[in-house]
Amino acid sequence: MARHADRARPETPEPDYDDPKEVYAFFGLAAYCAQLLEQGIVNLLVGLRIQGKTTPTCGDVRNLYEKADGHTLGHLLRAVGELAPIDPALEDRLRQALTKRNYLMHQFFVEHAESLLSAKGKRRMIDELREIIAFLKVVDPQVDELWLAIWRTYGFTEERIQRELEIVKRALQNTDDST
Repeated sequence: MARHADRARPETPEPDYDDPKEVYAFFGLAAYCAQLLEQGIVNLLVGLRIQGKTTPTCGDVRNLYEKADGHTLGHLLRAVGELAPIDPALEDRLRQALTKRNYLMHQFFVEHAESLLSAKGKRRMIDELREIIAFLKVVDPQVDELWLAIWRTYGFTEERIQRELEIVKRALQNTDDST
């Protein structure tokens, strides 16, 4: 499992609007939230593809993740839609998330080139990024509920995922401490 529903979703800080790096920090947080959602869609897609198999192997799962890796969010959403119906309200939010994600990655700075030149413009940019972040933080847990429901049938409960995450954290801490 690439991530889990109770993973740390960073709080969205209150902006100072004074630091010139703040626009880029909020952009980074928005991009991070978009990637969390995208990984949730990957988890859902892989779960849907193994659903019904009594004993999928680690190799089966790894191959499915590798196949999903590199596909666009739009492609992943279409693939999920072909395998299972999604609540129309969530489907609409996912389409909005796709639009916001694509805007963020392909147009945000182009459309705000002049805004970077003034304090007022930077404030507008930060506020827009905070709106995107807030929206993605609403949609992402809804996707998590879907993929977790599938993965639970294979023994991947939130508790198990949390235990595995703690093992990884301890191993990283030990590595950090030894350097």
